[in-house]
Formats: sequence, C-alpha cells, structure tokens
Amino acid sequence: MGRLHQLALIGLLLLCLSPGQLCETCAVNEEQRPLVTSLLNTMIQSNDGSAIPNPNVLLALRLARDHSRTTEKTLLAQLVENAKDNGTSMTSGKLALHVLALKAACQEPRVVFSSGSNLINLLEKKFQEELANIKKTGNPLTNFFQLSLDVMALCLLKGDYSPSKIANLFSPGWEKYTFGSQFSVDTGAVAVLAQICVQRINKDEKIEKNIRQLTEKILESEDRSGIIGNLYSTGLAMQALSVSGDYYENKDWDCNLSLRRMLKEIPLGTFKQPTAAAQLIPALEGKTYLDVTRGCCDSDPDNLTLSSPSPTAPTNPSTITVTYKVTDGISNTFADSIVVSVPQGSVFLKVMEAARDQDQTRFGFTQKPSDWGPYITSVRGLKADNNQRTYWQLLSGDEPLSQGKGGRQEAEPWASVLCLQGKDEKYSHKAWMEQENMGTCRGENLSFIW
Repeated sequence: MGRLHQLALIGLLLLCLSPGQLCETCAVNEEQRPLVTSLLNTMIQSNDGSAIPNPNVLLALRLARDHSRTTEKTLLAQLVENAKDNGTSMTSGKLALHVLALKAACQEPRVVFSSGSNLINLLEKKFQEELANIKKTGNPLTNFFQLSLDVMALCLLKGDYSPSKIANLFSPGWEKYTFGSQFSVDTGAVAVLAQICVQRINKDEKIEKNIRQLTEKILESEDRSGIIGNLYSTGLAMQALSVSGDYYENKDWDCNLSLRRMLKEIPLGTFKQPTAAAQLIPALEGKTYLDVTRGCCDSDPDNLTLSSPSPTAPTNPSTITVTYKVTDGISNTFADSIVVSVPQGSVFLKVMEAARDQDQTRFGFTQKPSDWGPYITSVRGLKADNNQRTYWQLLSGDEPLSQGKGGRQEAEPWASVLCLQGKDEKYSHKAWMEQENMGTCRGENLSFIW
C-alpha cells in the first residue's frame, strides 16, 4: 500500500473518531430528495417581500445541498437591511439568528452596523443584558432558547463570552428547560448545540456534565415512532443528538427512525409553515447550525428546481359554531365566554377575530407579525409577563393544544379556551405549555407572548 494511500486512510480514521462526528451520515437519500425540495420551495415562496425577512429561512437554505443563488442573494440583502435598521430593537435571539444566517451566506456580521455597533458587538451587549436581568430577577429578558442562540452565535463567530459563566448558565435547574412538568426539547436541543460549540474550543467538566444531562432528557422525550418531544421539535433534537454522540450510547437513538418519521409528515403539510420547514431541513441534510461557518458560497451549485404555488379553487365552506372562552387563570379576575360562527376549517385566529368583532371590551386582543405568524401581544388588555413567568395558553376543551408551531390549528365545534397561565406551579396548577422557540406559547398559526 502506497504512503499516500496510507495517509488518506489515517485521515479518514481520524475524521471518524473526532468528537461528535459520526461516520454514517443520517440524511435523506436521492429517492427522498424531492421531499426536501418541496420544503425548500415552501420557504422560498413565503419570501414575497411583503413580510419581515426570516433569518430561519436563509439559514436553512444555506445548509441545504441544493441552492437557488438568486433567492439566497435577495434574502441576504433583506436581512442585512433589517439588521441595520432594527438590530438594536431586536431580542437577543432574533439578532443571533440574523448573525448565524448572515455567516451561513458568507456575509461577515462584523461589517454590518446598527446604530454604530457591528452585529457581533451588539449581540455581546444584548447577551450581557440578559445575564444582568437573570442576576436581578432570576429570569432572562427572553428565555433560555434565545440565550442558547446567543451563545452559539458568539461561539461560532468568536465573540466575547466566558466559558465558565456558560457552564453555570446552562447547568440544570430544570426550570430553565421546563414549563410546569413538560421538558422543552426545543430549548434543550439548542442548549446542547451551543455548549458543544463551546466545549470544542474550551474543555470544561461542567459543560460536559450539562450536555450529558440534557441529551439524556432529550432521549427520554422520544416516542416509539421517532418523534422527539413533538413533530416541530424533532428537527432541532436530531441536530443536537447528531453532534453529541460522545454523550450517549449509540443504541439509545436511531437517527434514521426519526428521519423517516419526519419525511412521512412532509406530504401531509405538517411543515408548510416556513419556520417549521426551516428548523427541519438541516437535520434532513445531515447538517446542524454548527456548520454555518463551513460553507463555501462561491462553489455552491445553482441547481434548485423552483416551482410555482399551486392555484386553489374557491370554495364556499359550511360554518361551524364555536364556544370561545377567555380566562384569567392566575388572579381569577374574569372568565368570559361567547358563541361565534366561523367557516369550517378556519384557524383559531378567526375565532378570536369573530369574538372581538362582537365584543371588543371582553375579547379584544393585539398582535404583531412574527416568523411564526400572527403574534398575540395581549388579550383583553392583559399582557403576559416574562419576569412574572406568565403566559397565554390555548386549550381545546380542557386539553392543551400540543401541535403548536407552524401548521394550522383549525377551530373545532367545542369549547376553545384562551387562558392566562403561570410557567411555575406557584403561579398556576395547570402544569403544561407548548414551548415556542422564540418565546411564545403557540396554537398553530398563532403565537401567544409569555
């Protein structure tokens, strides 16, 4: 055997033995590739220029195998302008997503400025403000999902942070990752990715322990079909588990089982919401957010097959009657109900709008746009409060809506309840919520700030 051949084999062996790397890549094959293409088209068709540009979408497009260079260039320009104009007012996690998306598109965030600060310095400042609020109130300004994005972006872009503080920041206390009695797989997964990045640079026993405990909780959240947490958290969990193989036994997770389960859902429209699609695509491609610095934009193919949206025929749906209730589940100051009629198949927002149209005082609400759809900021003038750890929860009858991010939660002809709840048992006896990863409790196509 020639020396060069021996060196090549040694190089391959070292690659396969490197921390967090697997020799067998868990990703779609060519037969399954059209399903990924359909998700990429879902995201591209959502970018019509009328909505706020979505960094999740560009991040996923850049981590995909196939590319539409024109689309990516357009979205990059939109995100750069948005960061310049609105970076100082963004939450830390939103800014971190912009940083990651720009870097994935080979745009250096340090040469993009908002109010005189480059994006890395601005993110460092926002991260310190999060830590200061934890010290003052016990809670971050946002949540630990966003803190994880902050740390990941600062680590990958060589920003300023303290590894020892990171170790303490993400150590269990499960209240950081749990709402009531439900472990948030989304938050745990992104926290693993962030700490894997830090651990690759600065070995720390506390961080190693954190990762091991979090991966154990993530694995405990897997069901027999391969879903980890819920359908919308599985993609992030797959990313985390794919780079943390040193922290659990291979037999504890079958990546291909989770992959097949996610692929089964794509034709059903489960991931037709752009952000839902964006969070799944890296896992389908065998990639993670930690790969954003490894791309080479100049050598990318321009080969993505673009499709036009399918026209939908107009219909005259029948109507259904829905009982809608709004309840203060913390102070018990009100519990109002109303019966409204909406078209069959309406999303829950239509129920809220119909109730508001009948009685603005008791059923009024405010909203703003977000990456996940309409973002409810208050109901009946009552805002949820992150420092008080309260949130609005959407129930169907007495059951929380667990499908949460990105599909369509259609109104049903029984009681639908919007209830102000507490994240901790001391605030509420209802110990469940659906963690939406940018800080909301979501009921399909609708977000509730908490």
